[in-house]
Amino acid sequence: MIKKALFLLTSAMFLSACSTLSSDNWWHTDLPVETSKKQNGAYRHAPVTQRTDNKAGVSRNSSVTRKQTITANIVREGQIALSENRLLTPEGDNANLYFQIALGRDPGNYDATLGIAAIVDKYLAWAIQSANAADFKSAKQFIEQAKQVNPRDPSIQEIETRVKQKRVVIDHSVRADQQPTSEDVFYLPNNLFQLSEEKILTQIQPIIDRVEKTQGSIEINWPSDKEGRLLYQIINSRTPNFRVRAMTFHSSKHTVEVLVN
Repeated sequence: MIKKALFLLTSAMFLSACSTLSSDNWWHTDLPVETSKKQNGAYRHAPVTQRTDNKAGVSRNSSVTRKQTITANIVREGQIALSENRLLTPEGDNANLYFQIALGRDPGNYDATLGIAAIVDKYLAWAIQSANAADFKSAKQFIEQAKQVNPRDPSIQEIETRVKQKRVVIDHSVRADQQPTSEDVFYLPNNLFQLSEEKILTQIQPIIDRVEKTQGSIEINWPSDKEGRLLYQIINSRTPNFRVRAMTFHSSKHTVEVLVN
């Protein structure tokens, strides 16, 4: 009887201790918890995963930062090459190469785009300088190099047109200085348009006859642009079989040259 009483007492104490430990949830005291949901009379705890996510974000940000740093260094090399006029040469160490690589890594990169435009501007400036010095061979080479860098740059066509116009003016000036004397050059009086209509036509008729015979174009050298255009209109109206092509130059001379094709 005594043994049975001791057994019951011991069992009661053991159950009481287990109840206390269970209420304290002692097996979860070392784990951070995010939420606790009661299922089937017990609580289940989920461990926090924020630290893992933060590490992944930091890793991605570090990768982006490294890429940006490398691209910035490449652009800086291009800017140095640009300042030293290493535009397309030497191979493997020139401004165009560096800027193109940067744009390949980061399409639309602002500094690299400016660098490409700056290279084109330099070549076009050199083309204009060469044209002004009547070095049209070099001017053409500089324009071709600008096209090699960025053929879609709208400034290239503009400068190319200016160089061609400059060549026409210089070539004409050279011919005028040579004072050509041939059957294709006609000298007219300074006061041509102060004469009567009949005398004007008398002076111009040899030009009309030559143009009709050769069907060539004409160059008009005249101090007044208005009178030069009027002279062309008279000649063209007297050649009904074809339209006369003409270029008019502002000049102190009073001449018309027939250019035989």
